[in-house]
Amino acid sequence: MDTTETTASTFAPSTGAVRVFAGIGLLLLVFAFLLTVGIVLHQAYSGDGASGPSTGLALWALGFSGLTGLCAMGLPKEAVGHAVRRGAVFAQYVLMAAGPLLAAVDLS
Repeated sequence: MDTTETTASTFAPSTGAVRVFAGIGLLLLVFAFLLTVGIVLHQAYSGDGASGPSTGLALWALGFSGLTGLCAMGLPKEAVGHAVRRGAVFAQYVLMAAGPLLAAVDLS
């Protein structure tokens, strides 16, 4: 019995695992959105009556995070390679983290 074949198949890239991480990212996106809205409202009510200058960028980042996560989770295995899907999930999490960070920028 050749153990190299079973070892190689055991540690093969799993599309299902990457899809699970994309789904978890979509659930976390709800909390990132609520945090972003909380930051924007806090800036609007506590300071000069305006939110930070990059509020629009923060909301765009959250929107693109959701689209990237949906693409990573929903596209068929034959349409997208494993490395591309893994990169899309990484980009989803980076964009999700960028949302609240961009909203927190207040130059006044």
